[in-house]
Amino acid sequence: MALISEAVSNPLHSSMDDAHNGTTPREALTKTIDGSAAPNRNDGGFTFWSKHCTPVLSSLLRNVGTYTEGQQKDHLTFLENYIIPHMGPPPDKTYPRSLLTPNGAPFETSINFNNSGKACVRFTFEPVMPERGGSLSDTPIPRIAEAVKADMRWFKQFSAEYFPSEEEREVIKGKMPPDTARIPRCFLAFDLDGGNISMKAYFSPMMKHMATGVDSDEATVNLLKRLDPLGESFLPALSFIEKYQPICQHPPLIQVVGIDCTDPGIRARVKVYTNPRDSSFDAVYEHVTFGGRRADKATLEGLSVLREMWHLLINEPEGHADPSFSKPVLDPNDGHRGVCCSWELQPGQEIPEVKVYVAVFQYFSGDRAISETLERVFEKRGWSWGVQGTYKSMVEQACGDDIVSDDIKTPTAHTYMSFNFSEKKGLYLTTYLAPFVRLT
Repeated sequence: MALISEAVSNPLHSSMDDAHNGTTPREALTKTIDGSAAPNRNDGGFTFWSKHCTPVLSSLLRNVGTYTEGQQKDHLTFLENYIIPHMGPPPDKTYPRSLLTPNGAPFETSINFNNSGKACVRFTFEPVMPERGGSLSDTPIPRIAEAVKADMRWFKQFSAEYFPSEEEREVIKGKMPPDTARIPRCFLAFDLDGGNISMKAYFSPMMKHMATGVDSDEATVNLLKRLDPLGESFLPALSFIEKYQPICQHPPLIQVVGIDCTDPGIRARVKVYTNPRDSSFDAVYEHVTFGGRRADKATLEGLSVLREMWHLLINEPEGHADPSFSKPVLDPNDGHRGVCCSWELQPGQEIPEVKVYVAVFQYFSGDRAISETLERVFEKRGWSWGVQGTYKSMVEQACGDDIVSDDIKTPTAHTYMSFNFSEKKGLYLTTYLAPFVRLT
């Protein structure tokens, strides 16, 4: 999940339920132009970020039990050849913070769990761009996109709208905390579905709003309507949303926009991240049902399941039943509020799908408590990850045993947990882990 400013409290989460037009890492790596994918392993930044990220992803790929050894190797090769070289220099002792995650890490992993028992690993990162030059061709993104055969038609239109210029980045920088590492243009996310990789991208309309004062809601709606191709097919969904809550308002409603970098004609999606009126279950219910207008059987069944586990997610006792209770967060100064939602728009689909994100780090003291609570959630669903110690052990092996220790204080690696329910696929739960930066 990603933080754009203290006014923006939404995750840029990597969560795709299906692989859309992805490519296999082996295809990507065997078609590298002139062998230029080979990173400079003597570079200080590469050495640092490889040590920081590769063991985490390797551990998760191994322990979820979904990937073959060959698939694991290919995904790690993709990470080291295409991602880590673009994470920038190693941080210094001032701990400059990426805006991607609450703990400042520029890399976040996630694990999707579902009724099928097949867990899927994903990751998101902040690509470091040249300070000068504002065009897409000046960035590492085209090369990364080529490696996974990403469809860049929508991406190019969003980047033209939302990549802040050099001058705009200076304006934004003045409004950010002093320890901010850099002003990002976007974040990239990758779903590792078996041997396939699919790319997504996340943009912040709020960046443009902060720099220019432009109505970012209006700019986003207008961009969606004119997207080439299929922009006009979003009109039914936009109309449905506006009947619930006017999009163009002050302060802006839309915090973050995510897109699938796949063929728009084959189930590509746009995800619009917004905040409910507060963090109560009543507010979430209202946001998911669009004020009661989305009341189909699957939606109501999903909300019933979410209601059963709600007290666990916000760290309240079993008997807590007041749906109007909006629990105060641990750090009200953190830009990540307690709860946010994404409205998922697909071409030609009138009613958006909705995903709910709970900022678990805002309700728990650390990763041990979060891990044990998530095991209780999994146990209630009858999932094997709920067996005592199973999920916690995976987290410990990936991120370090100190994060689940009561005796050692560390930044919280867990960021969010997301919830989605559909009639066709049932329940999807995704946990997000940002391995915090360790300088030693």
